[in-house]
Amino acid sequence: MDRPVSTGTNSQARWRLGADGWSLSCPNGTAIPLTRAERLVVERLLLTPGRLVTREALFEALADGDFDSHRLDSLVYRLRRKVAEGCGTGLPLDAIHGEGYMLDATR
Repeated sequence: MDRPVSTGTNSQARWRLGADGWSLSCPNGTAIPLTRAERLVVERLLLTPGRLVTREALFEALADGDFDSHRLDSLVYRLRRKVAEGCGTGLPLDAIHGEGYMLDATR
């Protein structure tokens, strides 16, 4: 059984982490496998759906002192492409220029 991508406060979440946390379930039911870094970023974004998660908070979630801004942007780009190809729909992830990212799990 899949768990909501949010912390459980939003029962209408359409994007979900798989029960084991290593896949992202799309609204159509397709499961996309996640790498460690993708999982950490998605999990952090889903803790506060529809709200800004700063770049610094994402760096902390990745817990890698060598993680830089360019690597985060590349990770998000690859994640978006992977989800679009696997699910046939885009991940509802908005970039807030210079600030961070926001995921709307109900879109």
